[in-house]
Amino acid sequence: MASFSLDLGTIKSNTEGWGPTGNIEKFDDIPYAPFSKSEKIGKCSDFNSNMKQYQRQNIYGANASNPFTFKLDEDEDSFQLVDYSRPSANKGQYKQGRRQLGGGQQQQQQRGFYGQRQGGRVILDRHSGRGSHGGRKQGGNRYNNRYHWNDRRQKNRESSIEIGADWELKEEIDLTVLKQYVIEVIPQSELIATCGAVRYYNKDIERVNARDERKLQRTDKEIPLISTSDDKVIRTNFKFANVYATDEIMSTLMTANRSVYSWDIVVIRIGGKIFFEHRPGTTNTLTVNETSNSHYDDKDPVNSASALSNEAAEVNINYWQQVLTNDEPHKFETQLDEEEYENCVPVGYRYMKWNLGDDITVLARTEVDGCYVDKDQTTKFVSIKATNEFDKRDQSTDFRKNIDNQRASVLANEMKNNSTKFAKWSIQSTLAGVETMNLGYVSRYYQGDPTNHVVLASQNYSVSSLNSQNRVDMRNTWGIFKRIVQSCMKLPNGKYLLHRDPNRAVVNIYAVPENAFDPEEEEVQEEEEETQNKGWAQSTR
Repeated sequence: MASFSLDLGTIKSNTEGWGPTGNIEKFDDIPYAPFSKSEKIGKCSDFNSNMKQYQRQNIYGANASNPFTFKLDEDEDSFQLVDYSRPSANKGQYKQGRRQLGGGQQQQQQRGFYGQRQGGRVILDRHSGRGSHGGRKQGGNRYNNRYHWNDRRQKNRESSIEIGADWELKEEIDLTVLKQYVIEVIPQSELIATCGAVRYYNKDIERVNARDERKLQRTDKEIPLISTSDDKVIRTNFKFANVYATDEIMSTLMTANRSVYSWDIVVIRIGGKIFFEHRPGTTNTLTVNETSNSHYDDKDPVNSASALSNEAAEVNINYWQQVLTNDEPHKFETQLDEEEYENCVPVGYRYMKWNLGDDITVLARTEVDGCYVDKDQTTKFVSIKATNEFDKRDQSTDFRKNIDNQRASVLANEMKNNSTKFAKWSIQSTLAGVETMNLGYVSRYYQGDPTNHVVLASQNYSVSSLNSQNRVDMRNTWGIFKRIVQSCMKLPNGKYLLHRDPNRAVVNIYAVPENAFDPEEEEVQEEEEETQNKGWAQSTR
């Protein structure tokens, strides 16, 4: 019997784990592509299969560089992909499509403004009986409506302000990580002072419905514009805190991670104190459909983003004044100067203080829109807001058809499309200590007329329920605000600008010149006279 020998070679034992120890020289030059055992790799070579079944997207190692990918260094312009197959055409459908497109163009000329061309597509309203590319009789194909699906992500939005060439970028705050900033205990508010007056809420507005609509009355009065540093009550009580703001500014910062459109806030750092201000002549803007997956043509003079924002602001102040009585208002401790704010609506201010820890104490001016007397003869405050419909072609949100029978659905849809705006409203009410919000549902009297509106419904909601429905966590909103304040605390004395980038999910902190955003030269002398009364600010240096 022949004998044989078996040479096992050198076997290295891995005492610390399993697998080979060290590098194996003969495998050094072989590339490696990461994969998971659960991944369906498919066949090694199958040119007839559907490649979409095996495309490596959203799987393990998809973002890694693939060493097996063939790269052509030469120019590919000389190559063409030729398809010799004859496409099958359905003449009946082709003729039907021509009839539908031809009819759509005639209807577009007849309707004028309502039949528009957006992005190379003919846009028809729902009453035409056909979609923009034919389809079903009622509304056409639901995917061929007047909106570009998810177009909000593809559009380049405009900045709220032009960034100066001499501005220095100090910090970039990533909005995607702000969700993780949560404080353990929500700070308790403390009422420091009150100012102004508010009128009483008229419950008669709650009887309005779609069958008995009420015309929205216009008002020529304006809302007082008082900057944070010019507020006399904050000047008097500045020693109670080291951070000063308004409820509008705080809500903007607290909802920074929800925002889509660009905004900016001025930051003034003076001797350990921080003032958050709006730029002179500007205020908090009311966006429309900011968080919707569709947008409207900015060249449209009626339904552009800026035009809709101005319309929403007018609707809100008109509705606010219409739901209040003309009786003697409820007055607070101090009053605004009647001569200075003669043409302004009566507003009530409540100055609240919060201690956030880490040597951060906030003093803010909050607003209340109205008041009422409850069953216990106690005066309660209420926030009054309005959401307005401007396009009735989307049948799922037609206020007149759905507001009486499906109001909860209408509210949910409005909140989905305007998540940031509703979050700001509920946060402002929470900061002011208001427990009830009256929400009006307003629509245009004519679809193309942004100046005439009607009130279709009005309902009171609990502020806490609105926060819950819109997924507003006050612990997270306070955490976001504290995170931004801590970044501003690290800055030296000077003037800065918080700017929400219009196309990236970041907030940039810029150092700006001291004279940035200053008023015109003819107003400088008046400003210098007022600064003589601001010894409280200079004493903090």
